[in-house]
Amino acid sequence: MKQIAVIGSGTMGNGIAHTFAQAGFTVKLIDISEKSLEKGMATIAANLDRMVTKGSITETDKHKTISNIITYTDIKDGVVGCDLVVEAATENVALKMNIFKQLSDICDHNVILA
Repeated sequence: MKQIAVIGSGTMGNGIAHTFAQAGFTVKLIDISEKSLEKGMATIAANLDRMVTKGSITETDKHKTISNIITYTDIKDGVVGCDLVVEAATENVALKMNIFKQLSDICDHNVILA
């Protein structure tokens, strides 16, 4: 597994993206607006800054983690080439069903949807 998409950059999504990126994966973080993505990336940066302050990671580790994350506002573009797609959108059943329907239509048959 090399590339992972995370749909939703809110509370859960930015944490999932952060964890995978810190582990060295290329993460495609997808949300409906640039503003949401900017907020999610700011949260990731703040969490990494806290880790640097505590001595858990280095400044180099922080920059490497951030550079592993690519943001997208288009789900179709964001999932291209991914081996795993993690849905972390807001808790709305209709929205989640719509996302998984889209993923079913655009992802290769061997992509893991979670």
